Amino acid sequence: MKKLNFGIISYAHPHALRYGQTIAENRKARLYAISGDGANSGVAKGEAKKHKAKFYKDYESLLRDENVDAVYVAIETYRHKEIAIRAAEEGKHILLEKPIALTLEDADEIIKTAEKNDVKLMVPFNPRFTSPLIKAKSMIDAGEIGNLEYINAISEYVKPPIYLQGLDMSWFFDVKKSGGGGFMDTAPHGIDSLLWLTGSMPKRIFADIGSKIYGFPVDDVGTAFLEFENGVMAILSAGWGNPKGYPYGLEIKYYLVGKEGFLDVRTAYPDFAVYQDKTERIYWERPDVQGIVNTFIESILKDKEPPITGKDAKNNLIIVLSAYESSRTGKVVKL
Repeated sequence: MKKLNFGIISYAHPHALRYGQTIAENRKARLYAISGDGANSGVAKGEAKKHKAKFYKDYESLLRDENVDAVYVAIETYRHKEIAIRAAEEGKHILLEKPIALTLEDADEIIKTAEKNDVKLMVPFNPRFTSPLIKAKSMIDAGEIGNLEYINAISEYVKPPIYLQGLDMSWFFDVKKSGGGGFMDTAPHGIDSLLWLTGSMPKRIFADIGSKIYGFPVDDVGTAFLEFENGVMAILSAGWGNPKGYPYGLEIKYYLVGKEGFLDVRTAYPDFAVYQDKTERIYWERPDVQGIVNTFIESILKDKEPPITGKDAKNNLIIVLSAYESSRTGKVVKL
């Protein structure tokens, strides 16, 4: 069986470490090449050596390698449009980190170029690939808790990226490069899960987003109230709210209330605790990343649409930007 040759463009985003390892372990894929664009180029070079992958100093050289079938793009967000368009023009399938782009116009150009060149485009949103939420979705769709009425979600509540050791995360604090702070970084995951769980789009959004805890030049946490077209009400909290000493690196909780039942998802990522001089939570299973990589590969091999399309990612960005607009104006935003 021919394996798909993957290239990773940049280790600017910390997710590249986990995706690189997952791709390398996949029986249908090969981590073939890595480029050192953007932040953490030294880390990228070290990972290339570790995985015995080709190392390119820049993404153009990687994209010109005819052996590369697909790329995972983990560069700073402001460069998503530039690189995704070039990857599509070179005929490479694209797994593009969230958010898809900084503006809706950029998102449209990425989607249009991918369609024009007949390449698969997928943006990874993790919660819908976690075991508890997959179970919750199946129960909701089967009518086991009646009509879904209300969701309270703490999604992707993490420590600020400055606490990640050995990585340069300074670009997250430059709004021109990242588009925003903790809410922009983490809310897209929660928003995708709400769209998926409800099967609907929000019609109204009210949000409060800001630098509430750390005094960063960008926001650290935010809360959004969403009213969906099918009547579901949802509250979403997301951001960098966890302190340095908090034992969870990542926190995710969902309360799903239906007419005839209530689903309580305390953590979507299985973990265990180590108690020594300090408490440490270790996530021993991450089926979400493996599921994302598997479904992206299947969409390429079977020539079918990925489960999360560029258009899905654009809808996600519409909601994120609307939340920021609501917070900025203090008014409800109608979609």
